[in-house]
Amino acid sequence: MKNTIPMIIAVLLAGAAVFAVSRMIRPKDDGGARRTVEVVAAAQNIEPGKDVVKEEWLVKRSVDFASAPSKYIPWSEANRVVGQAVVRTIPKGDYVLLDDVEFAPRFDALVSEGEWAVPITFADASLVQFLQPGMEIAVLGTFTLKEKIAKMDATEKPEEIENEATSVIFPCVKILDVGRGDGLRIDGAGGSRATIVVALAPQQAATLVAAQRTMDLYPALRRTNDRGSLKRRDVGVVDERTFQNLRKGLESVSIPDGE
Repeated sequence: MKNTIPMIIAVLLAGAAVFAVSRMIRPKDDGGARRTVEVVAAAQNIEPGKDVVKEEWLVKRSVDFASAPSKYIPWSEANRVVGQAVVRTIPKGDYVLLDDVEFAPRFDALVSEGEWAVPITFADASLVQFLQPGMEIAVLGTFTLKEKIAKMDATEKPEEIENEATSVIFPCVKILDVGRGDGLRIDGAGGSRATIVVALAPQQAATLVAAQRTMDLYPALRRTNDRGSLKRRDVGVVDERTFQNLRKGLESVSIPDGE
């Protein structure tokens, strides 16, 4: 009997200690109540292989933080689920978990840190139909140069001459997308076939936007990872002098009459 009483007291003390510790580690909010989180749940049965998830198919559900599943989706991020497909049947009222959703690739994930994605619309779309994400191109531009020539008489208005020139704007740019904006080529889907998306540093992106307002742009396909001609001066500029020099050292050819 003497040994039984201490054992009972020890058990009671151990139980009290466990209860006290559980009270201390249980998540609480500022009011001392049990902490809850708002998660995404199914407002109806959601089945795979049918339409993508619609906003009205989702409902907010408040649950105890300690009881919430590890891969729950916060209600604040419910818009991530809208428009996506599910990989299992989710019964009405059940949690919608990260593993339940087949998230489509996000286009912004294709853009590296410190770069901006910019669309390019080309004057000639012939080459665009052969382009794929990941390929590298050079971007060339044809533009008009205006030059003022002063007259002998300083009182007269200078003569303005316009000359057309073509030069490389960006020697090497990697294509992010040709199609819908998911990094995958989808022929005949969304957007103009003359438009692709590339990623550039902010200053280059701004230059490209301005160039499209003043130039006709053309793509030139490069061999992937080709390290040649990576500087604009490697190519130079094509202008009136280029064509004038074509005839230097050449004799004029006479067209024969025939027989």
